[in-house]
Amino acid sequence: MSFNKTQSERVSSPDGARLLYIRGTKEKNLLLLGIAEEGETARYTVSETVYRSIGSPLRGDSITPTALTDIRDFDEGYRARKYALSLLALADNNERGLAQKLVRRGFPRERATEVAREMVSLGYIDEERQLERLILAEACGKLSGPSKIIPKLLSKGYQSSLVRATLSSLCERGEIDFKKNAKALLEKLGAADLPREEKKKILYKHGYRIC
Repeated sequence: MSFNKTQSERVSSPDGARLLYIRGTKEKNLLLLGIAEEGETARYTVSETVYRSIGSPLRGDSITPTALTDIRDFDEGYRARKYALSLLALADNNERGLAQKLVRRGFPRERATEVAREMVSLGYIDEERQLERLILAEACGKLSGPSKIIPKLLSKGYQSSLVRATLSSLCERGEIDFKKNAKALLEKLGAADLPREEKKKILYKHGYRIC
């Protein structure tokens, strides 16, 4: 019997959940199970450990509701992690942003939060490193002031305490000097010789509270 590579397809005369096939995968210790459920064939990826824990069923064996729950749970986590890693390979994501993207993809919020937190613990997400790069780009590249930088980063999902701590660290290390940046901004905009109040308005607009 052959099966298409779609997530599900119609099968004849279903009789509860039943194992239709077991296939190996390119990934070590993972198996692909085809299971007939309510007239459809669903494909699930499971670990060999999960497969053994549900009794190592053979083709044609019935799958108990408990076993099916375990299979679905592993498969969902596997797909969520795989999608998360694909997103992280394309661009930096913070924990909150990654979780939101997983939810938009259709994963339950609890699963999305779990996987995003796992990516942080594994070192795939380093928010402090991301923030250092983003802050330097804003402060030294765009000459933005703190009052413009901080809200922008908060809107991206970074924690306020981490944003402020990273910003303070960069200033303490001498990598950012906002007074010099403010002066450079005024010169760049041709506003260095404007009256004090006019300069203050320009600086305020760009996130500075100094003149």
